[in-house]
Amino acid sequence: MVLHNGSIIADRFRLQRFIASGGMGEDWEARDTRLDRRVGVKILKPELSSSDEFLSRFRTEARTTAQLHHPSIASIFDYGESTDDATGAPLAYLVMEFVNGEPLNKVLSRMGSIPLPLALDMLEQTGRALQVAHDAGLVHRDVKPGNILITPDGQVKITDFGIAKAVDAAPITRTGHVMGTAQYISPEQASGQPATAASDVYSLGIVGYEALTGTRPFTGEGALTVAMKHIHETPPPLPTDIPPEARTVIEAALSKDPRARYQDGGSFAKAIAAARAGNAPDDPRRAITGDLPVAAAAAHRQVDATRIMAAPRTGRHGVAGSATGAAAHQPAYYQQPRDDGMSNSQKALAWGAAAMFVLVGITAAIMMISDMLDSRVPPPAPVPPTLVEPEPTAPVTTEPPATEETTEPPATTEETTTEPETSEPSETTEPPDTDTDTAPSEPTGDPAP
Repeated sequence: MVLHNGSIIADRFRLQRFIASGGMGEDWEARDTRLDRRVGVKILKPELSSSDEFLSRFRTEARTTAQLHHPSIASIFDYGESTDDATGAPLAYLVMEFVNGEPLNKVLSRMGSIPLPLALDMLEQTGRALQVAHDAGLVHRDVKPGNILITPDGQVKITDFGIAKAVDAAPITRTGHVMGTAQYISPEQASGQPATAASDVYSLGIVGYEALTGTRPFTGEGALTVAMKHIHETPPPLPTDIPPEARTVIEAALSKDPRARYQDGGSFAKAIAAARAGNAPDDPRRAITGDLPVAAAAAHRQVDATRIMAAPRTGRHGVAGSATGAAAHQPAYYQQPRDDGMSNSQKALAWGAAAMFVLVGITAAIMMISDMLDSRVPPPAPVPPTLVEPEPTAPVTTEPPATEETTEPPATTEETTTEPETSEPSETTEPPDTDTDTAPSEPTGDPAP
């Protein structure tokens, strides 16, 4: 079906303005002719609309997402399946709140980076919104600047909940094909492991890194190359002009081990709030290692001592309380080890004695094996001496080293996605699936698909 201004979807939604085209379909501004209100409509791609398995999971996700209510989550109004009048092909669509705002990727594209107070405010709002989803057992799976809208008054709106999960489960997903936006994917997702609430925290940490520095920590010539960097490489250190409290939160969120991250959006938001107030945030890495990584330890010397954080126990909005969502189901190894009553010096002596015992045992075993081999292997036959005549040496000449000028193309900050996305040059506020980066400008009135 060729969509255009004036097209009617399901005898109800009149398309008024094309916003963007992405990996999952097209985003439009539309008018609900029954309720006479402006809405955003996402028309799914034909290959997705034709997949029974995808549609089944997408219906479930749409119903779940429609029950999420938070000022920073774009509301879902309707979901439907229709047919193309011309071809009879299936047509699936999602109707959502129209957000008068601008995608964060456009904000970053225009500004490069965001002032620290605004960046931290955006991260805290996004973390609290994600907590609502995590409490409901829903993982976004595709947190990125293109799915974070910023309204003129600074309000955050997250879009596209549930779509990534349905796409991942569709039969069109192939082994080795990385779904989503590679620059923001978590290591476990990149390696084919299930996504969790901590995966959303990692992706939000990448967003925070980019918002504060104007650059992404991992780039490359293809989605798989970038995904492998998320698995194996350490992100470049954050600039020292960023306060150590903020650096601690971002660095912890980017831990390769999901257990060493904030376990849900609420605990991340709580740490950001502490950093905004100039207080030392909780560092979940200490619950895993018993100590801070070197970089984090150096930063913490400049702030108040940080208590060791066990498994996060946060309420709906990250306030300390009963464990909910992902935190309620954390395995026991997320907890701090119990105190065994030994002092640090006693523990050190015990470990030293154990290590010495093991070392002595290994040395004795090696000596026994060596004696056995010496008694079984006959001595080697004598080798007659070989005379080697020296070869004449060539005269040494000194020439100036050749120089070669190389010109590398400038680094690009464009998001590497698994599917090309195009967007209309006009300003949009809809959560486009396009992954070009930008930052808050005048209201543009784009829907939040």
